[in-house]
Amino acid sequence: MSFADLIPDELKEGFAERNIQIGSVIKVYVTDTNPPKEKRLILVGASWDKLHFATVYINTAINPNIFTTHELIDLNYEIASEGCDFLDYDCFVDCSKLKSRPVNWLQDILNNEPTRLLGTVPEDDMKEIRKRIKSAPTISKNEKKNFGLSL
Repeated sequence: MSFADLIPDELKEGFAERNIQIGSVIKVYVTDTNPPKEKRLILVGASWDKLHFATVYINTAINPNIFTTHELIDLNYEIASEGCDFLDYDCFVDCSKLKSRPVNWLQDILNNEPTRLLGTVPEDDMKEIRKRIKSAPTISKNEKKNFGLSL
């Protein structure tokens, strides 16, 4: 039995709804990495209908095999662990691409395991992350517009 099993369903649902917001950090298992693994993601934008969130990954380091140019390296934001309880050490936020996540998928994760919500990115860091996303030539204007991330 897990901690989540002790919480009534109504409270879990309210928890998910209250905490799925821009800036939330959630630990999830993803299959779009090689190899598939658990990753920490940040919710950075919402669709106009609030049915999808744009997310970016937190990485432990900048992978030189993926980020091969200075322009791509600059799309990674170094986030300090100090002041971020969800980090054990300084990391990098990949602002070069967005991944759309359905709200119901995020809610299911938090309803089943509320401890997967790790915290919230400080406002100053979120401003810089969103700024880099808005300026990223690797993300289409349409995609940015869909999630309220246009310049």
